[in-house]
Amino acid sequence: MTNNSEPYENFAEIYDQIMCSVDYEAWADYIEELLNRFSRKPVSIIDLACGTGSSTLPFARRGYKVAGVDLSSAMLDQARRKTVRNKLAVPFYEQDLSQLSLPEKYDLALLFQDGFNYLLSDRQLSRAIEQVYRTLNPASLFIFDLTQPRLRSGSDQNRVCFADQDDFALILESNYSSQEDLWSARLTVFQQAASGLYKKYQEAHQEKDHNPDRVIKLLEETGFSMLGLYPSFSLKPARGSEPKLTFVAKK
Repeated sequence: MTNNSEPYENFAEIYDQIMCSVDYEAWADYIEELLNRFSRKPVSIIDLACGTGSSTLPFARRGYKVAGVDLSSAMLDQARRKTVRNKLAVPFYEQDLSQLSLPEKYDLALLFQDGFNYLLSDRQLSRAIEQVYRTLNPASLFIFDLTQPRLRSGSDQNRVCFADQDDFALILESNYSSQEDLWSARLTVFQQAASGLYKKYQEAHQEKDHNPDRVIKLLEETGFSMLGLYPSFSLKPARGSEPKLTFVAKK
C-alpha cells in the first residue's frame, strides 16, 4: 500500500538508522568551540528543528538546560523515547518555527539539519527569524546552518540514490531547479512491519536555496548582528562557495 505522508510522518521510525553516521557529539563540540571563540557560557539552550533529539541530548548530557522544538509529532515521539532511555529531563515542543510560543527565553538558540532551508519564501524566513529573536534573552546568540543546494546538487539533472538495509529499502529521487532555487526530493520507502510484510510509503521534501547575503540582511533587519560566518565545522571565515554554512548572530 502506498500513501503520501507528511514529511517525517513515517520516516521518523527509520530516521536515526539513516543518520547513524552523523556524529552529534562532534556537533556539540563544534558549538562549544564557537561559544569559546565569542566568550559565551550559556545556561539554557533551545534546539530548533530538533528532529528525533539526537542533536539535543548531547547538550543535556553536558549539563546545559536544553529544550527541543520540531514541527513533526512523529519525530518528537522518537525524541521523547530516546530521552527516557537516556534518563534525561528534556522538554520537547511541537511548534512551527514561524509561530514559536515557548514558556521561557533562552541564552542560545540552535538550528541545524537544514531547518531554514525548509522555509520556502523570504516571508516565512523573516517571520521565523523574528520568532527566534523573541525567544532569546538580551545579547544571546543564535547559531544555525544553511545548506546551499545548488552547490550540493551540482546541476539541474535528476538524481536517484538507494539505501538497502535489513528491515527497509529507500529510494531517493531528487532534482534541483535553478529557476526556482529549489531542491525537491521524493522518498519511497519499503519498510518491514512486525508481521514480516513490507509497507510502502512516500514523502515529498523541498528545500529553498536562500542567498546567504539575503539571510544576513533579514537577520540585521530583525535586530541581530552578525558575529561570524563559517564553513560548517570550521572556524575559518567562509567564502560563500561552501555547500553548508554556519552563521553566528547576536541579539
